[in-house]
Amino acid sequence: MICVDNDFLSRRDFVGAVGSIGGFWLLSDPAALLAATDHAHQQAAAQTPKLLFLSPAQAREIDAVTSRIIPTDDRPGAHEAGIVYFVDKSLTTFAKEQAPAITEGLKKLADDVSAKYPGQTKFSALTVAQQDELLKSMEQTAFFGTMRFVTIAGMFALPTYGGNRNYAGWKLVGQDLTQDYKPPFGWYDEPKNKRALMQGE
Repeated sequence: MICVDNDFLSRRDFVGAVGSIGGFWLLSDPAALLAATDHAHQQAAAQTPKLLFLSPAQAREIDAVTSRIIPTDDRPGAHEAGIVYFVDKSLTTFAKEQAPAITEGLKKLADDVSAKYPGQTKFSALTVAQQDELLKSMEQTAFFGTMRFVTIAGMFALPTYGGNRNYAGWKLVGQDLTQDYKPPFGWYDEPKNKRALMQGE
């Protein structure tokens, strides 16, 4: 379980683990990146997106779950990155087929909360320790797997997909925000070294 807390993996461990996740990098559209501007980004960051699929109550639960998968510490976590809006947008666009599973998963989550903590029905109302305890018990479920994936995907996809607000995810892993890359990038890219390699020197 990727959760940056004293009892879970450290943030350094998390950053290292990101390298094993490949599919979500496909969400990085170079054309969209080049089209982005600082002015437009600042405007988007200043506005709270409208929910397209999730109800406010559902959004609070998803925000609480994702916020324990990538918690806030000395740097922004899932909450600040707006992962809930990535999830919400995805359920009306490229992940429509996941909508029923998410809806059912949230209902099951409420049942699990009620069963483990009588008198409570909302994951978001639990203490951090209770939230972590419940999530640990759910690690092998399909719902948790989905939440883990969308949290990571939303943290590192382009902000145009709804998450990675203020490029929080990219800053976390040291991704350069430069939109125009020019050679030489390194030793192998320098013309004289390319010639030497091609000629077997």
